[in-house]
Amino acid sequence: MKIKNEIQQAITEMGFVNLTPIQEQTIPLLLMGKDVIGNSHTGTGKTAAFGIPLLEMIDFTSNDIQALIITPTRELSVQIKAELSNISKYIDNCRMVNVYGGEIITRQFQELRKKPQIIIGTPGRIIDHLKRKTMDFSKIKYLVLDEADEMLKMGFIEDIETIFEFTPAERQTLMFSATMPKRIVDLAQKYLVNPELVTSVGADLTNQDISQYYYKVKKENKTEAIYRLLNIYRPTLALIFCNTKLQVDKLTQELIDRKINCDKIHGDLPQTTRLDVLNKFHNGVIEVLVATDVAARGLDIKRVEAVFNYDVPEKAEYYIHRIGRTGRIGNVGYSFTLVSKGEVRKIAEIERLSNSKIKKRNIPTYEKVIDVKSEKFIDEIKYIINNESLEKEYTVLNQLMGENLKEDEIIAALIKKLNALETNHHNIDDINESFNTADTSRNKQDQVRFHINLGKDLSLTVSDILDFVGSSVKINSRDIQDIAILSSFSFFSVDKKYATAILSNCKNKKLKGKRVMLSISKKGRR
Repeated sequence: MKIKNEIQQAITEMGFVNLTPIQEQTIPLLLMGKDVIGNSHTGTGKTAAFGIPLLEMIDFTSNDIQALIITPTRELSVQIKAELSNISKYIDNCRMVNVYGGEIITRQFQELRKKPQIIIGTPGRIIDHLKRKTMDFSKIKYLVLDEADEMLKMGFIEDIETIFEFTPAERQTLMFSATMPKRIVDLAQKYLVNPELVTSVGADLTNQDISQYYYKVKKENKTEAIYRLLNIYRPTLALIFCNTKLQVDKLTQELIDRKINCDKIHGDLPQTTRLDVLNKFHNGVIEVLVATDVAARGLDIKRVEAVFNYDVPEKAEYYIHRIGRTGRIGNVGYSFTLVSKGEVRKIAEIERLSNSKIKKRNIPTYEKVIDVKSEKFIDEIKYIINNESLEKEYTVLNQLMGENLKEDEIIAALIKKLNALETNHHNIDDINESFNTADTSRNKQDQVRFHINLGKDLSLTVSDILDFVGSSVKINSRDIQDIAILSSFSFFSVDKKYATAILSNCKNKKLKGKRVMLSISKKGRR
């Protein structure tokens, strides 16, 4: 593969040794001018797969926009620009601009006046610029649609088709999608010309470099379980996924109280805050990130060593996307899933879909955690002795010894004081559970089915229903079951003991900007 010396120098500095399968297949085809459909999951090196040939082919002496990269989320847009900036480090006059919502549009006007050759952005903001005539796509030569299946889930396909109409018919198009639903296939047939299909998705949908484990634990002990696993495995960077925004908030605060260096992202946080948190996580300032699926969509952090599923995902395919954020490009990763009584049945479903085995493990004992923390403490003390100045500390030590105290007594007392600084949130008991799949069956006669007047037409999600009901009534998300979201209305079931509280507390509230009308479903309805 012959590429510019400037690109070769940059990717060598980035640590490129061997191409990943998706890169090995895609780059030559793009350099030959072919349209390509890439069937590939997160973590396979997609950005470099299209970024290297893109940067090879663009005319950087021109002031025209020649390449457009469309992404489903702002976060992915920012990360793609960062990686392309690294690859183009030694290319003169290479200019690229991010355009996405949640940022003042006038700032993007200023960047666009610099005549970028590459635009990376989200569908809504791209269309906004096109309507304002602040971007001209008439000279587009290369169009990349990344995570097309996520675009479909988020309702962006019509926007994508609108954008395509602003670009020349004579262009080269690349579309990446982890799955290939009919709507995506139809889109490819309509807008790509004799595309070549490249794939890195085999029979095993999950990365074989990821060790996958699950643990049976009560809901109320999940935070303790996370804490113990973090201390035992000590990942450099870890992602923790929760199914709802409320749980993200709660877990983040509980981990901060336990002195874990963590922060959170979810859809209710301002975009500037989310990007700031992601940047800190990417740079290792934050070691643990707690997130919802939607907020972390498209997240591409290469050094994530472990993914924790605080909640078992609502859908089996979400599990694949979640754990795909570790074990990236040849690195080893870990996936830990905490399973409470109502979630056991989902593990078998995930194993069937992913064609992989998730091994059952026991949560480490509290004593094991203490042993590991003690070893870490000793290593830290040795490092300080060998590498740092202790002049001020010796002054205090001499004062203490002047009180006729023995050195070993002083050391033991200081260690006790340090240990006391940790707030007492811990459960020292064995928190492993032995429930089985049969225990999870519920008597349908004890449940009430609710009808709610919101559905897919308002982009309602399972998480929206869980957050809405959970914020109105004291109920665990696992007790809200059998959620069905249809075009203009939805259903969910709860134990009948919650029915009265839900009817009274959810009345006249708004969700997705629309007043909620909630009623007990009549027999015969879903």
